[in-house]
Amino acid sequence: MYSRDATVTAVLRFYRSIIRHPYLNANNLILPPPDGWPSIALVHKNTTVLDLLRHLPYLRPEKQYEELTIQWECIPICYPDLLDYKREDFEKSYGLPLLPSHSVYLARAGSYLNTSLILDTDTGNVIEYSVMGNDITTSNEEYEKLPLDERWKVHRATPVEVFLEGWIRRFDGLVWMLIPNPVEQPVSGRFYSRAENRREEEMLLTGEELEERIGQDEERETDEFAREQRLVGRRQREHVTDIYNTFIRHGWPDHFDKEECRNELLGLEKKKDAEERKRMDEMNPDAGLFG
Repeated sequence: MYSRDATVTAVLRFYRSIIRHPYLNANNLILPPPDGWPSIALVHKNTTVLDLLRHLPYLRPEKQYEELTIQWECIPICYPDLLDYKREDFEKSYGLPLLPSHSVYLARAGSYLNTSLILDTDTGNVIEYSVMGNDITTSNEEYEKLPLDERWKVHRATPVEVFLEGWIRRFDGLVWMLIPNPVEQPVSGRFYSRAENRREEEMLLTGEELEERIGQDEERETDEFAREQRLVGRRQREHVTDIYNTFIRHGWPDHFDKEECRNELLGLEKKKDAEERKRMDEMNPDAGLFG
């Protein structure tokens, strides 16, 4: 069941939770005036949606052209700042499925690989929509038969308070982590997860240890591509562990030195980027000839 006030409270709790991570600043969170945001006037949306948008808190970028993220290239939409042409036809301007008047995007996917968050005010549910067809509630065959603008309706839907509470638990428990992106593109933050699927997320949330994913036969791998993929996966897991340990070392959660953690993580990301560039250059030494 939909409730404006409950939705506003859930979104605010979520934003305040992720702002604790060493990525977003307190200044990124903007709160509505007592009478709501006066500038929101989306066309094609009913009064329930408009009333909600006028009373929601938002995350606002601090730099021009900056794109924030709240998960893996999941870009929160700051409706008070939408340009006029995007207010007229928001979905079309971002190449998103058209939604009915009672539904609205809370966040949009940064690319076809990522997830958009849709709120349906008729049901009070958040729908996790992805072009890739992840988390659908029908068969792949039936999904492919649906018109593109109808496919979002058969993705997983969860009551907004339950959905955002689940994300809060993951960020508070450092199953998920948001850190600054030194190159600030395509979004200004980077998202990391210590889990590779929902089962592993739940294991970590209950304090269980994950099993080692690398088998003893890795060194005997004869397929060069498969072996390299294993090595890439191992390096990624080691990097995520370094990020997690950096949070803990700087006092997460109760005595967290956010600024010191941010600075150390920026250095860690720059080092990772440099090492990846070096490996790419070694794999393709002639690439520079065409630069």
